[in-house]
Amino acid sequence: MRIGGRLTQIISLPRLVYNAMVVRIKVLSDLDISQSRIPQDGAFEIQFGGKRLALRVSTMPSICGQKAVLRLLGAPEQQSSPTLSTVGFSNTIRHAVKRGIARPNGIIFCCGPTGSGKTTTLYSCLAEINEPDINITTLEDPVEIRLPSITQHQVNHGIGLTFERLLRGVLRQDPDVVLVGEIRDGETATIATEAALTGHLVLSSLHTNDSIQAITRLLELGVAAHMVVPTVIGILSQRLVRRICSACKETYSPSRADLEPYFKDPDPTDILLYRGKGCPRCFGSGFVGRCGVHEYLEVSEEMRDLIITRASPAKLVQEAQRSGYSPMRYDALKKALAGWTTLEEVEKSTLPEMAYRH
Repeated sequence: MRIGGRLTQIISLPRLVYNAMVVRIKVLSDLDISQSRIPQDGAFEIQFGGKRLALRVSTMPSICGQKAVLRLLGAPEQQSSPTLSTVGFSNTIRHAVKRGIARPNGIIFCCGPTGSGKTTTLYSCLAEINEPDINITTLEDPVEIRLPSITQHQVNHGIGLTFERLLRGVLRQDPDVVLVGEIRDGETATIATEAALTGHLVLSSLHTNDSIQAITRLLELGVAAHMVVPTVIGILSQRLVRRICSACKETYSPSRADLEPYFKDPDPTDILLYRGKGCPRCFGSGFVGRCGVHEYLEVSEEMRDLIITRASPAKLVQEAQRSGYSPMRYDALKKALAGWTTLEEVEKSTLPEMAYRH
């Protein structure tokens, strides 16, 4: 099981039950049990502990047989998205994101690798602006959480219902806000920017390592620079780090060697950090749950001038820093100092070359 983002072995079953278990999972998910040579996706619900739980299923052929992965989504009736105040933003980033989503048109991107919480963050943005007089539509692959008062559409590649085709159809239904689960190709990216130019607020995700790279990625997908410049409002990038268990949290004094990779001329006598000792609640790991670390890039007029001339990422970073941009490691260090996570998690989740220096 993946607990707090890390794989943990809970039980080892005998090889004898393997085939029967995979077949049972596929039957529950309404998948084709006669086909074992292609990937398949499905879902099912079970009763457990008096609750109804939803699970997403993915099967994949391997050299040892079929591999089945189940994602636990929780009880459908209890699924809800967090708000901007509970998703874990720092005050500075939360206010910047609120300014962005209050705009009547434009695009806001959320970036990060698979499993970094991008969809959850985008849901929190929708929850912030969801009002009866706003027509909000989402295009997702798949729909994971049912959102009240919002029209949600699910991609179905089997019948040719792609993000690009759905987006073209949705734009004919007079939406105010459109969430595109992921931009993967140039055609979808171009339609999304055109939608932003014609008076829609578009929220979407991109697979890039940081906010600056998102601009480069759009240009590489074939979106013209003169369309990127007027449409992109802001770019949020995030990672998930393990959160220290509150039941066994303890303070400790770090050494100078611990702090030197992150701070210039640190004084260890002035700093207390936190860690989990390990207890039954956290299964001895010292962590329970995860929290996000973020960076947010507001695209300034000066940056727009650089984008139109296809300036290098280094120049974009310099201009962003002049406008108040702080890299992700800065936010991660703030949360380590506040006792949310540890320096080890900061090191694993953020890049050293983007370290913030006093």
